[in-house]
Amino acid sequence: MRLVQSMDELATTAEHETQAERSRRSWWWTAGVLVVLGVASVVALVISRNADTVATEPQGPTNTAEVVRTDLVDETVYDGTLGTTEDDTLVAPSAGVVSFSRAAGDTVSPGEVAFAIDGEPILLLSGANAAHRDFRLGADTTTIAARTMGTLTEIVEPGAILEQGAVIARIDDEPIVLLYGEVPMYRTLEDLSENLTGVDVRQLEQALTDLGHNNGDVTVDEEFTQATEEMVERWQAELGVEEDGIVTVADVVFSPGPAQAVNLAASVGDRMADGTVLATLSTGEPLAGADVRQLEQALVDLGYDAGDQLTVDDVFDASTAKAIGELEAAVGAKADGMLAAGDVRFAEGPVKVTEVAADVGTTVAAGAPVLMLASPDKIVTFDLPAADQGLVSVGDGVTVELPDGVDVPGTVSLVAETATTAADQQAAVFEVEVTLDDPTVAGDLEQAPVDVAVVSESVRDVIAVPVAALLALAEGGYAVEVVDDDGTTRLVGVEPGFFAAGLVEIESGSLDPGTRVVVP
Repeated sequence: MRLVQSMDELATTAEHETQAERSRRSWWWTAGVLVVLGVASVVALVISRNADTVATEPQGPTNTAEVVRTDLVDETVYDGTLGTTEDDTLVAPSAGVVSFSRAAGDTVSPGEVAFAIDGEPILLLSGANAAHRDFRLGADTTTIAARTMGTLTEIVEPGAILEQGAVIARIDDEPIVLLYGEVPMYRTLEDLSENLTGVDVRQLEQALTDLGHNNGDVTVDEEFTQATEEMVERWQAELGVEEDGIVTVADVVFSPGPAQAVNLAASVGDRMADGTVLATLSTGEPLAGADVRQLEQALVDLGYDAGDQLTVDDVFDASTAKAIGELEAAVGAKADGMLAAGDVRFAEGPVKVTEVAADVGTTVAAGAPVLMLASPDKIVTFDLPAADQGLVSVGDGVTVELPDGVDVPGTVSLVAETATTAADQQAAVFEVEVTLDDPTVAGDLEQAPVDVAVVSESVRDVIAVPVAALLALAEGGYAVEVVDDDGTTRLVGVEPGFFAAGLVEIESGSLDPGTRVVVP
C-alpha cells in the first residue's frame, strides 16, 4: 500500500461512515503506514475536491495487475493430530477358553466373528447402540418342570419357537403340549358328574377350537361338558395318546402366546421326578424396542431375512429368530435363533483390532478383556480455543494439510460440548473431531501432526485488487491507480472491504473486472 499526499478528498469517498466501517478502515490505515515505512520515497499527488480521478503522463513500464471478480476466504489454521479413534474393549461374555481370535491389525466387518469362547462366536453387527439385553422371542421367562415320574424321551432344541399345539417334551413318550392361555395349568380338567367350571376351562376350549378340534358342538364357555370331553379326545387322537378325554397338569403348559426355548436343564434319557426342571421358555409380551429394530436392520443388510419374511420393525417374532439362525449357521455357531447380549457387538462400521489381550487357548473369566478395538477410519482432532467456539459446527467443511503438504477435504463430525483445560494450557479449549472425506488418503499415518484450516470469514463474487495496489490518502480515504489503454494512469477513489490471500474487496468505486491497476 502507498501513502498519497493530497489536499482534497476524492469525491467518491463517503462522507458518512458507520462505526464498523471506521473500525475496519483503521486497520487499512495502519497497514498503509506500515507499508510506507518500507518505501524509499513517496510521490506527492494532488487530487481536486471536485474530481474523482486525476490523470498523469505516461510513466513507462509499470507493474500492474488485473481487477478480478472472485471469492475471498479467510482461514484460521489449527494444529491437529491424525490417527484412529480411542480403543474399545471387547470382553468375554462367559468363562471358557478362547478358541478363536482375530489378530492385531485385522479389520472385522459387520457379520464377521471377532473371537470365540469354547467354540461360541462373538459377532460384529452394524448399529450405533450397544446390546443391553438378550435377543429372544418374549420379554419374560417361564420355567417348565416335569409333573410326573419317568424317563425323558424327547425335548425341544434350544431356540425352538413353540406355537400353539407344539410338543415341548415327552416323558415315557407322553407329550407335554404348549397351549395358549393366561391361567397356569393347576388342576385336572375332565367331565365330572357336576361339570367343572372356570377360566381355565374356557382357555382349554378356546385353544382346542383354534387348533381345529371343535366340530361346532362345543360352546366356548367356562363349563367342561360332554362335548368338551369329546373335543379333547379328538385332540388326543391326533397326538397319538390314550383318548380318555382327560387333561392333567402333566399334559399341558399354558403360555400367553408363542414361546422360545431359551435353555434346557435336562437331556433325553434323564430320569424325571415330579418338579424336575426341564427347560426355560421365553414367553409373555414379545420383545420389542429400538434395539430389536437395529438388530433386524443389521440382519437384512447382511442378507439374512428369513426367506424374505423378516419385517424390520420394533418387534422380535418368529421371523427374527429364523434370520438370526441363518446368520448363526453361516458363521458356524449353534443356530438357535437367539443372541445373548454378550454374543454381539454393535458398531457403525468395520473395526480394527489394535491389541489381543487373550490369545487362543487362554482360559478367561466372564468379563475378561479379549480384544482391543478401534475404528479403522482415520480422524483428525484439534483443540478449538473457547474464543473461537463460534467458528466451528458439526457438518462444516475444513481442509486438512497432511505431513507431505497435500491438502484433503474433511468434515467436522464432533465438537465437544464441554471445554477442558490441560495442564500445559492456559486457556480453555473444545475438542473437535474431523472425518476425512476420503480416509484412504491417510494411508498408514498414525498420530501424525497436521494443519486444519477452518474458514473464519468469507465473501462471494466480489470485485478485488491486490492489497499492494491500494493507496492510503493522507487526508483520509483510499484510491487505486488505474492504467488506461493509452498508458496514462489515473487515480480512482475506492472503498476497501474484506481482505484475504493478498487481495482486498472493493466495496465501491468504478472498477470493472479486467481493468489494470498499478502494483508497486
